Amino acid sequence: MNLFKIHRKAGRRIQGMVLSILALAAGTAVGQQPAANQDAKPIVYFKDEAAKAGLEARNVFGGVDTKKYIIETTGTGVAVFDYDNDGWPDIFIVNGTTLEGTPGPGAPTSHLYHNNHDGTFTDVTAKAGVMHTGWGQGVCVGDYDNDGFEDFYVTYYGKNVLYHNNGNGTFTDLSEKAGVAGTGGAWGSGCAFLDYDRDGKVDLFVATYVDFDVKTAPKPGERAECLWKGVPVMCGPRGLPWSANILYHNRGDGTFEDATKKAHIDKTNGHYALSASPFDYDEDGWPDIFVACDSTPSILYHNNKDGTFTDTAVSAGAAFNEDGKEQAGMGSTIGDYNGDGHLDIFKTNFSDDTSTLYRNNGNGTFDDTHLRLDWVCTRNIWVGAPCFSMRKTADGRI
Repeated sequence: MNLFKIHRKAGRRIQGMVLSILALAAGTAVGQQPAANQDAKPIVYFKDEAAKAGLEARNVFGGVDTKKYIIETTGTGVAVFDYDNDGWPDIFIVNGTTLEGTPGPGAPTSHLYHNNHDGTFTDVTAKAGVMHTGWGQGVCVGDYDNDGFEDFYVTYYGKNVLYHNNGNGTFTDLSEKAGVAGTGGAWGSGCAFLDYDRDGKVDLFVATYVDFDVKTAPKPGERAECLWKGVPVMCGPRGLPWSANILYHNRGDGTFEDATKKAHIDKTNGHYALSASPFDYDEDGWPDIFVACDSTPSILYHNNKDGTFTDTAVSAGAAFNEDGKEQAGMGSTIGDYNGDGHLDIFKTNFSDDTSTLYRNNGNGTFDDTHLRLDWVCTRNIWVGAPCFSMRKTADGRI
């Protein structure tokens, strides 16, 4: 089985649901430069297929016109996975709620959409047994009991939820029984399943954001941290207490133990963590964890191969940007963007900041580099395929 699986994507804010399909074809060799065409039409088009595909549920997350508190601004995550093993990817969309709440049957819930194999989806939330309301945040997928069916975990401001896949299209909430619901006092943000001790059973990492209490949270404009370009806004995360990340070890009997202290995850503090991306950055065969943090340096938990981790983000060059500044990290993803065989990190950041691309040097360190499009052409190589190309620089940039 794979050491770890990642099925999570968290955004800053989602006001509605859009399913867009992007088709991109490359047809020119690297380094080849066709004649420029200033009148060229765009080569990429997006079309909103939400209504046609049946993805029309309303996403709720705090106030619509105003956001008084940071809890209303972080948005919700999405997981795309094949929950019924029919070979077609299904979609789970996390939902939130409002400060006022909506008691009864009208309360917003997350939504599970079954793929109909024809470009459309059916909302099977109630049928699948995943009706839950609350301040939903992130979601991750993994087969924690090795029964061949993907389970998933949803983080909340409050208690988190572990849905066990029953193998018949339904799920059972086993959060408390498995020991991963939490105390209810934490704000879970990102999460990821990974087999950090390589015992064949996926464990669970949970990133936490802010130690937040709406009863004591400052009002917009009340402090220096509650102003944005001179305008009163919700407060945070700066000025608010941070919260500790959590690592759960899979016992193999359907339950988990809190291994946070044992694994030294608690040694890294003072961060506002949002997303978690496991990958083996130093290629030693053991999964590490990169965590994008808001307004604080990123975290890179290096796996020490003995059940413990050490934060090596600073020494590895993945804590700050190329100017040595901390950024407001929102989300992260892993991939080998330049095809050199080493996994790189791409991190998105908050408004008025550039995204960060950490190029893996193959020696346990990273360089903050930038994507650069040298030229885009419109000459078709294959019938109906637009031509798109990028040129590499001497240091491996494109």
